[in-house]
Order: sequence, then structure tokens, then C-alpha cells
Amino acid sequence: MLAVSVVVSALLGHAFAAPSFIPRDDVPSDTDLFLSCPGAAGSPNIEAADRCTLINIVNNPDVRMVYNLGDPQANCEGGSSPIMLTVGGETTVSTSTTVDANVGVEVEGLSIGGGISSESSSSTTQSKSTMISVAPGRQSVMTVGVLSHSQSGNVQVNYPDRVDDHFIWFTDAVITQVTPTNDVIFDVHETACGTDPLDINNTS
Repeated sequence: MLAVSVVVSALLGHAFAAPSFIPRDDVPSDTDLFLSCPGAAGSPNIEAADRCTLINIVNNPDVRMVYNLGDPQANCEGGSSPIMLTVGGETTVSTSTTVDANVGVEVEGLSIGGGISSESSSSTTQSKSTMISVAPGRQSVMTVGVLSHSQSGNVQVNYPDRVDDHFIWFTDAVITQVTPTNDVIFDVHETACGTDPLDINNTS
């Protein structure tokens, strides 16, 4: 099974709203704060935190993420007639969590309450195939557009003891979680031979 995930930039033209955050001192760094959260590897510079909580929560507009299903099928051998080909396949789409800054920490496994958490993640498996007529010089791939909810915020980190004179710290970095739903739209994306068949923005 080949499932290639592609985000349609045209549908994501409006950036996620960036929540306001609580200013803090320069230390500890965002990297140290995330590393000290439950579920993280731990920071060499500060102790483990009691808990990490999403704050300044912003519910972003829903987005439709588009994924390719299976291998592209092509009629690119120089023939003069359309041919019948089967396009489609299967893909599993899961909750994804990202940070708006390079903190060098994998946040997917962190326990962050208040909305973003590995415990609240979800996934959906989508599959479909169909037979289509592909014209000479054309190539096609089945796609699925999955409506996804998005939420962003900063992280409040609580410590059992004072860290640089404070029990509570706040990240400057904003984390965003995108959660898929079962609201899906299947389509067949057709392009010209010689172009990237997996580029959903390709309208050739």
C-alpha cells in the first residue's frame, strides 16, 4: 500500500490564528520546557515538570487535508486512445501535533492537558477505488479530502520546585494539533504526463 499525504496549500491559504502568549524571561528555553513535560525525554538543565497544560487556546478554522490513495495510473506510452485503469487505495490519517518553532523536541508523545494530548488523538482509515478512462498523455490518482479540526495554544509548565525562581513557566512557542474527522470527499486528480502526478496543486 502506498499512501502519500499532501496538504493543499490553496485550502490552507489562511494561516492558523496565532494565540497571544504570556511574555517570559529568556530561561529556561522552550526546548527545556518541552523536554521536562510528562512523556518527554527530560531536560539536562531543569527538573521534570508535574504537568503541562495548553493555554491561550485558539480554535482555528477547519481545514480539509488532501491525501493520495494508491499509485497514480498513467496513459503516457504514446497511444492515441483512452484506456481503462483502476485508481484508488487506502490511507490512515492520524492526529498530528506541530510546533511553530524549531525546539528540537518531538511533541507527539508529550502529555499536554487542556486540549492537546496524545490521549486525545484519533485516526481514520479511508479507502476507495474506481475504474476510470484515462486519455492519452494524461495520468490520474484517487484523492481523499479529510475535514480536520485544528486547535493552537501555548503551554503552561508547572514544576514541584522553583525553576529559576518560578514554579510556573510558559512557552513562547505555539503548538497546533490537527485532528481528522469522518467528513471526507473522494476525487480523481488528473494531470499531464511528465508532471508530478502526486502534486495536488498541479492543474496541468
